[in-house]
Amino acid sequence: MSKVLQITLALPGIILFVLLFAMFPAVLHSDVYEGILHVNWAGGFESIRAYLSGIGTGASFHYLAGKTELSFWAEIGRSFMVTLIYMVVGAVIGVTVGILLGIYVAVTRADWLKRILELTGVLPDFVIVLLLQFLIVFIASETGIVLFQIGSLSVDEPAIALPLLSAVIIPANYMVRNVALQMSHTFTEDYINFAKARGLGKTYIIFHHALPNVLPFVKADLHKFMGILFGNLFIFEYLYNVGGVTLLVFSNAFASQGYQYSLVVNGILTLLVLYAIVYALLRGLLFGWEKVFAR
Repeated sequence: MSKVLQITLALPGIILFVLLFAMFPAVLHSDVYEGILHVNWAGGFESIRAYLSGIGTGASFHYLAGKTELSFWAEIGRSFMVTLIYMVVGAVIGVTVGILLGIYVAVTRADWLKRILELTGVLPDFVIVLLLQFLIVFIASETGIVLFQIGSLSVDEPAIALPLLSAVIIPANYMVRNVALQMSHTFTEDYINFAKARGLGKTYIIFHHALPNVLPFVKADLHKFMGILFGNLFIFEYLYNVGGVTLLVFSNAFASQGYQYSLVVNGILTLLVLYAIVYALLRGLLFGWEKVFAR
């Protein structure tokens, strides 16, 4: 079965999962007086029915921001581009830097670098973001020099450098540790020792013998890398006040009239489109690495 056919068959299942996943806030209701959680399945399925019937009329693509009704199509374009830029930069530079630095960590004897990676690896991602912001504030207070904006003040004055730096550091940290581990295992293989015995140079052995055998592991682990990248998207956009897709959805998911099921469904579907674009881009990048360094 071809990949295109597999994806085509999987699409209805993915959409059904999104419809069911998004309905849970409409199903669960807490009684503030009795402290009891009520389950209202009929309300959840009514949300799905209303969403499907509203596709034809366009009602499913309107939502409330406060008390103002907005068109999802009119608002999502800018948020989509903002999230796409940060995710593409974070993914491409994160993978590239992660692979190169992972190789260096595997071959270097600088233990301090490995300790730093182990330390940053156990820190929650939101702590890394807060530490970066604190560092910028500390430098500004000591020197009077503001290196970067620590958050977006408005749409017209978006923070760029620090969010981009965070988008690269967080996924790159995982990639470095993964590549370093796989590279260390590869160096113990017999064909590497045979290459050394033939007198081949260290750089040649690394890039034309070891790396081509590490890249399949990187490719197989790509969904986990993407999970880290997208899993922290809300924290990332919230702490930097970046007006991306997750901030749009979570800021408006609950309006004055209650839970906005259609906005959440549209937002999740938008994130899936972003995921597919970034994943395809990374597969193309790794394909290029394999072609360049294939033996």
